[in-house]
Amino acid sequence: MKREDIFREFGLIDENLIKAAENSGVKVRKKGISKMWIALVSCLVLYCSTSTVLLAMAYYEKHDAEPYLRYLTAENMELQPVTHYDANKFLQALKSDNNEHVYVAINRLVETFNDERLREKALHELHPFLESDNQKIADASAFAIDILSKGYKGTTILQLADGSKIFTLFNNYSDYGSQNVIWRIKDDVLEEYYHFPAPSLYIRKMIPSPDQKSIAVVTVSNKSEFIQIINVEEGINSPELVESARIKYGAQKELETWIRTDHENYSYVNNIAWKDDNTLQFEASLAYENTEIIENVTVTYQFSNKVMEVKELNESR
Repeated sequence: MKREDIFREFGLIDENLIKAAENSGVKVRKKGISKMWIALVSCLVLYCSTSTVLLAMAYYEKHDAEPYLRYLTAENMELQPVTHYDANKFLQALKSDNNEHVYVAINRLVETFNDERLREKALHELHPFLESDNQKIADASAFAIDILSKGYKGTTILQLADGSKIFTLFNNYSDYGSQNVIWRIKDDVLEEYYHFPAPSLYIRKMIPSPDQKSIAVVTVSNKSEFIQIINVEEGINSPELVESARIKYGAQKELETWIRTDHENYSYVNNIAWKDDNTLQFEASLAYENTEIIENVTVTYQFSNKVMEVKELNESR
């Protein structure tokens, strides 16, 4: 049904008006898209695209300006170039009237080992201190000369199976022991091999295994003692053994065992000995409940297998 017929049915339009419209010659214009609108839309698209690009550029510029630190090193923290070893400073310090400065300088001059010219100069300057009235200075000078002259005769220098030499500096400078740094000479090159973190502030003793491949290192604070095995040839370390034994034995005996945030264990060791190339044994006094309980034990540790056995100490032996 045509629209005109519908209107006739409802009586909304006069018959004559319909006929007049048909004969008027007026044509209905088809709707189309104006060129003006096309231009306007194009401008809007271009504007949006440009804005997006500018925003992206601004984002990446801001992102690049933000700090990126993958890992904080000592150099990052200093904000300035790290001061490198200055042998001349220590050579000059040998002339000081302050015995502590002289003692420090003598030990630090061992670090000239890798520089032939400085090493010879240090050797020349150190010899007079062999006759020092201060025994600590005389002993330090003798040790430094032994290292720098490549004699390696000192009893505190460990000569290992791989040909490397292991030693500490500032030997027994404290009642607690030596500096907590292990130095190594291998293939005629000196390096700082291992620096123990706190609370291992001093190295009391280094005990080589029978095959000379590993060392048991006893470190101490003024409250605790610690033991760690280092296979120098392979570069493998054990866990710290005293705290490990304390935790294991505490679990065996159902004792309350807290691990302190400062890692002090308030425990002590004695009679440390290698049973074979792989097994270390020692006695320990392990502290629990703020030292209210002390357990005396024997600890046996198999290094390669990572097996620890902790037993009550047989006092009758």
